[in-house]
Amino acid sequence: MPALTSSTAVPFPSTPVEDEAVERPERPEGPLRVLLVEPESEQSHQLVLSLSGHDVDITVCVDGAEALLRVGMMRPDTLVTSADPPEVDLETLVRVTRRATEIPILIGVGPGDSQRAMRALAVGATACVSRPYRIPELAALLRGSLPGADGGGPNGSASPAALRSGALELDALGHRLFVDGNPVNLALREFGIMDFLLRHNGRVVSREELWTEVWHKPLPPVNNTIAVHIRRLRHKLGDSEAQPRFIHTVRGIGYRLDTASGF
Repeated sequence: MPALTSSTAVPFPSTPVEDEAVERPERPEGPLRVLLVEPESEQSHQLVLSLSGHDVDITVCVDGAEALLRVGMMRPDTLVTSADPPEVDLETLVRVTRRATEIPILIGVGPGDSQRAMRALAVGATACVSRPYRIPELAALLRGSLPGADGGGPNGSASPAALRSGALELDALGHRLFVDGNPVNLALREFGIMDFLLRHNGRVVSREELWTEVWHKPLPPVNNTIAVHIRRLRHKLGDSEAQPRFIHTVRGIGYRLDTASGF
C-alpha cells in the first residue's frame, strides 16, 4: 500500500461534521484501553508484557492504516504511536484521529524524530514520550491521560505527569516547561534533561545517568554533548554557571537541580 501524505483524503467512520463539537464519551470501568502503533514486534511484545501489571489493555497495530480503522472500531482511551508509522505518515494519523475523537495521542520519539514530533503536536498530538519506551514514564503519562486525572489524588495532589518545584513547573502531557509561570520552549533532549533533573531535584546526577536516561545508550569516553545542552538550558532558564539559580555543576561528577535556591 502506498504511503499516505498529509494532503491525502482518508475515509474515517463516524467523522463529525466540521465545526461540530467532538464529545468524548464517558469511559467504561475496567483497564485503560491503549491502541499502540508499533512496527517493531520486539518493542510491542516487551511493552505489552511490561504494562501488564499497570491495568492497561494494549491492542497492537503494525501501521497507521490499521490504526485508523481500529480507532473507529474500538474507540480506545489513548493512542500511542511511533513517530514514523508505516503506510500513513504521523501528521495524517494524528490529524484524522483528532477529527473524530479527543483521546490523548502520545508520540514515541527517538533520535531524528524531533521535526515529525513537532508537526504532530501542532496538529493535535497530546505529548511526546521517549522511545524506546521507559515504562515508569509511559505509565505515568497513561495515568495522566485518564479523564479527571488533572487534579491527581483525592487531596488534589499533582499527577505524576506534572512536576512542580519552586519556580519550575514541567507539564509532561503538554510537553511544556514554565519558569515563574512563563512558558519556555525546549527541544526534545532539553525537555528530557529537565524532566530527569526535576524528578531527582536536590540530588547530584552523574553525566552517565543523564546520558543513559535521555539518550538511551552508554556515554562515550569523550563527549561534550551534555555540557552543550546544559549551557542551552541555562540560557533559556535565565540561569548561569557562575551564579546558578537552578542547575549547579558538581565538578567531576555531574549536575544538581536546586529549585529551593530560586529567587
